Amino acid sequence: MNFASAQKAEHFVSGSVTEESLVEMQLVQVINNTSKRIAEYSISPHNRDFAFAITGDTGATYRLQVNLMKQEGRHPKLFKAFTLPLILNSAQNYTLNITPSKLNETKNAGWQLKEQRTASSAALISGKILSIAVRSGMPVSLHKVENGELVVQSTVQTTSNGDFEISCPVKKEGFYYLTTVRWKMRIYLKPADRLKVNVDNKSGMPVSLNGSAENEVLYQWQQLVSSITDYGYNLNIVNTDSVDMDNYIHRYKSLQPSITDFFNKTDKSNPQFVKALANAIEVDRQLAPIYFLLYKSQKKVNGWRPTPKDFNEVPAFYQQFIQPGKFSDASILKIGEARQFMTLYAKLNMALFVSESNKKLSEAERLRRMMNIISNDTLKSLFFNDQMGQIEINNLSEFRETFEPFKKYAKLSPAKETYNSIYSQFAGDTVYIGKSSYNFSLPDTSGNIVSMKDFKGKVVLVDVWATWCGPCKAQFPFLREIEEEYANNKDIVFVGISLDKVEVKQKWKDMIKKENLGGIQLLDDFGKGFGRKYDIAAIPRFMLIDRQGRWIEIRCPRPEAKED
Repeated sequence: MNFASAQKAEHFVSGSVTEESLVEMQLVQVINNTSKRIAEYSISPHNRDFAFAITGDTGATYRLQVNLMKQEGRHPKLFKAFTLPLILNSAQNYTLNITPSKLNETKNAGWQLKEQRTASSAALISGKILSIAVRSGMPVSLHKVENGELVVQSTVQTTSNGDFEISCPVKKEGFYYLTTVRWKMRIYLKPADRLKVNVDNKSGMPVSLNGSAENEVLYQWQQLVSSITDYGYNLNIVNTDSVDMDNYIHRYKSLQPSITDFFNKTDKSNPQFVKALANAIEVDRQLAPIYFLLYKSQKKVNGWRPTPKDFNEVPAFYQQFIQPGKFSDASILKIGEARQFMTLYAKLNMALFVSESNKKLSEAERLRRMMNIISNDTLKSLFFNDQMGQIEINNLSEFRETFEPFKKYAKLSPAKETYNSIYSQFAGDTVYIGKSSYNFSLPDTSGNIVSMKDFKGKVVLVDVWATWCGPCKAQFPFLREIEEEYANNKDIVFVGISLDKVEVKQKWKDMIKKENLGGIQLLDDFGKGFGRKYDIAAIPRFMLIDRQGRWIEIRCPRPEAKED
């Protein structure tokens, strides 16, 4: 970008990617042959629009780095990169359309940059991060709400003073979130909105705000509920040590009349915002105390509190949040905390149920009860997706018992992809389960050949391991406990199969002695006789054979799971 004037001038370069693609865009500023990345934008198949706000500096030129990505596993990887020069006139907005499949820098093809004749619908958020700890290059991101969670849109770097400017195309008004590595802040954007906000980096709270009436209301709301959120509700680092539970409950109860009064007095001239605000207030009103309890009930270990996963203790005060017919309206998905709220609410519900019934539930039964808490089918599908990502499934039997009953909720994305991805890990096991295990024989420590036929009429637990496998050795103590538990049961046999090479046979024998491994120990020369036959790519692996010599399961839970 070239500037004829020495004065700074703001430009919007907005547009879209014309094909369904995964694209990472990076806006690069060049001054005196020094390049600096000043903004980034993420494009997905469902979100193809982008907008960059550029403040022109004397002597600066700009280019756009376009990285085409491919999804490989959980993380996309770069497979092609292009650099597009941006040559713009001062104080003029532009549209930029990019067609990834046709990009060619040499032929100047696959992209079209044009002057924008109409006003840009892009919103612009500017301000300052207030903290002596802020340094130049601190990333500030703008997130869009998609299906009740945050999806990053654009990221910029602060100046040496903590200043930032970030833009986003806005076609429909709604909630967005400003975030840093430390905090997040909810804002409300409409097409072409301008918002200026200064944020205290320590607390994540807005110190001053100048913008739309909707954002003024959100500013007032954040100030009002600070007494029940200041423990770190909007922070990535939560500190509940300085807040007593009884004092927190007193604060919460005292605040309720003010919350009701706040909403009643809110200007109702924008019905869409009023609906969104009502949802946001209800989420904050319940999630803030539930989130506080999650961290408060987690005990410290050696002075450090690990990230909690479940509720340990639930005061009677929290019974009020459990209500029948909860989560019946999918409009809650316009709130960025919706998915987190559903998960923590369900876990709170389960903690209260288990406490009252004193009953330990299987993962399948636990999921069934949690799914019943959600009323709306769209919400059920998203909740099911999130639970599939949290529940550890060891084998096809567990998959069928735990996830298959809810297959109908996996018809929509993203649950469909998650369900199929987990199933594909175990689908090949059907080749072996129920089939005979009498198709291999291996030598024991004395060199005698042992066949599974030798154990006909007995249940056989197989441990596949190797001397070089750390996780395998970590299971030995737990496995010994199980062996001792069944020491007097002559109908159960424990068999260890090592994938070590025959050349290190003595090392294998030494480890058996050192670790006091019981049962019958066999050597499978680098998997030639057993490991490759059963496609064992990772160890430890625990497998089970029934009395008729048929495989019951080829991916049993690890022995350490016995402690759960």
